[in-house]
Amino acid sequence: MSPLLEKVLAEVTQLDRQEQLQLVSYLITQWQQQPNLFVDKKISRKNLFGCMQGKIKIAEDFNAPLNDFAEYM
Repeated sequence: MSPLLEKVLAEVTQLDRQEQLQLVSYLITQWQQQPNLFVDKKISRKNLFGCMQGKIKIAEDFNAPLNDFAEYM
């Protein structure tokens, strides 16, 4: 069990029974309302190809020799 989960459980056990039930009810409601974030969405290659167009720029001197390696060249 993770340390965070142990800490949360320790805090929950300090609540009285009614507060624990309210917390469980709240968490169940939230879980049912939220979309499942862990479901893999299928991404087609058609949507993936070119999705980063215009977001990445390569410097003009990309292929220029680096000064750090001058003594090895």
